[in-house]
Amino acid sequence: MPSVSPNQIPQSFRAYRPKFIRWLGRSLLSVLGWKVLGKIGEEHTNKNLVVIVAPHTSNWDGILGVAAIAGLDARISFIGKDTAFKYGLGAFLKYMGGIPIDRSNPGGVINDAIEKIKKMNGTLLGMSPEGTRSKVEAWKTGFLRIAEGIDAKIIPASIDFSTKEILLGKVFVPSGENKKDIRDLQDYYKVFTAKHPEKY
Repeated sequence: MPSVSPNQIPQSFRAYRPKFIRWLGRSLLSVLGWKVLGKIGEEHTNKNLVVIVAPHTSNWDGILGVAAIAGLDARISFIGKDTAFKYGLGAFLKYMGGIPIDRSNPGGVINDAIEKIKKMNGTLLGMSPEGTRSKVEAWKTGFLRIAEGIDAKIIPASIDFSTKEILLGKVFVPSGENKKDIRDLQDYYKVFTAKHPEKY
């Protein structure tokens, strides 16, 4: 069984990157002993989905996440400061799915993101609900506000260092009650082991 396969996501979410990049993602996961389990069903073709990734306590989370994205050949978007998109790096970030956001106006960040995502014909939007690698008591509500704004369901993706598995979990449908939804999602993630459990 391969460590990861593009068949785990609908064709509408595929990036069709060069074969070498896809091979590199699969190979990195395989060498490190990791695999990606679960899938996103065809019923979500051309829909907006917010993929939340947790636990997030280490830079390894990002490395494994990028390898998984490459192996899945997923066309996934992520939000970044517009200043990071300047010069040569900006072209690469946009190629990988980056959406530049003006963070000088904190109150408008969510609305800015929503308006840009609405112009896309179905996208996977990757976000960290914790917003930091440090320990937090409560998750930020930004991912729920964006999901509501773009009429998206949520895919809970977990990175489990005890089993070396990245799992694409079952679809979570927000109830509209943010506190309840965050509590339910945090309960779901309790069974997964972070790289640094003391930070989670």
